[in-house]
Parts: sequence; C-alpha cells; structure tokens
Amino acid sequence: MREMMIICKDSKTKGIINFYAEDKTGSYFLFQQKFRHSTYEFYKNGVPMSRAFSHRKTHDDKAIACVIKKLPAQIAYAEKEYGIAILNKSKIWQNAA
Repeated sequence: MREMMIICKDSKTKGIINFYAEDKTGSYFLFQQKFRHSTYEFYKNGVPMSRAFSHRKTHDDKAIACVIKKLPAQIAYAEKEYGIAILNKSKIWQNAA
C-alpha cells in the first residue's frame, strides 16, 4: 500500500498552488497558497507523510518551512471534513525529530 503523500498541483488561478494529501484511495484538498518556485519543486512529485514534517530536506527554505508549519492544522481540518485518518501523530512526529 502506498503511503499518504503531500503533493502540490497548479490551480486554475494564476500564481496559486493547491496542496493535497493523496494515497491510492483518493486525493484530499488541504489548502492553497501563493506560488513559490521552491515550494512547487519540493512538493510537485509528492512528499511521503513520514517525511512531510521534517525540516532536514528543506535546505533552510522559508517558503517550505511555512508549508510544514501549516500542515498539522490543515490535515486535522481535512480529517474532520472528509471523515478520514491521515496522521498517525505519534509515528509522524517521532520520525521528524
């Protein structure tokens, strides 16, 4: 089974990208934000949930760090909205440390 991924996709609005949590069961909208090239490049092919909260791979990029800060709240909202479980918090936070 493929792990849940955080992925960004171009929106239909110029200068805006959309973020989704995706796995084989579906794609779940998380949030949208202003296009930043570094952020798009980092997330365009997907980042596994097990690495989604790790700052190690961001190379101190503030735009990517901003996305990482937004993720927990946006994922929690998506879990309630869609009635799904995306995070196993103890496992994710333990791996990010």
